[in-house]
Amino acid sequence: MADIFKEVEEDLRRDKAADWWKRYSLYIYVAAAVVILSTAGYQGWRTYDQKLRGEQSDSYAAALAMIEEGNEAEGRRALKALSDPSGSGYPLLAALTEARLAAEAGEDVAAAETWGDLAADGSAIPAITALGDLYAVMQEMDEGDPVTLRSRLEVLAAVNAPYRFTALELLAALALREGDQDMARQHLSSITDDPNAPAGSRARAAELLSTLPG
Repeated sequence: MADIFKEVEEDLRRDKAADWWKRYSLYIYVAAAVVILSTAGYQGWRTYDQKLRGEQSDSYAAALAMIEEGNEAEGRRALKALSDPSGSGYPLLAALTEARLAAEAGEDVAAAETWGDLAADGSAIPAITALGDLYAVMQEMDEGDPVTLRSRLEVLAAVNAPYRFTALELLAALALREGDQDMARQHLSSITDDPNAPAGSRARAAELLSTLPG
């Protein structure tokens, strides 16, 4: 009988972990994108912004307006026409936006291809390249090979890496997917114990830690 209760308790913890991922995956996406503004890569964006052509800005704004007005198909076509994953400024922003919309629409393959292109682009700003790899991993979190995903995330979670804390959250989620609660706890504690971790990351990590035994 004790074993049955233990199994039920473990199932409940897994359910809580799954709920945590569903609730916070979007916030993790946004948090990762915001990091760009606090890295050296932002200088590249700022320099490019001084040279932006008006038509690129207008095209991007028009595409977003179409999407906001409910004409998502036309807006996405406009974004696709403008987008360039290997570019900078608005072409890159359009590619990022189109990939995000593809992910939201359940078009995981299309989104992962864009993130993969960004990650593989050796000429891109390092922070953008890392962001591409991070997003590509996020698209594969549910069904991707855990060994491969872990290897990629460990690189992104290196000390002083721009997306370290986001990568640690994903490593914890991956560990839970594999049933390794001790490893998940270790990654989450690395976030909660670090005073440099963003408040949002610490709060999410603390919440998930509270569902784990020990």
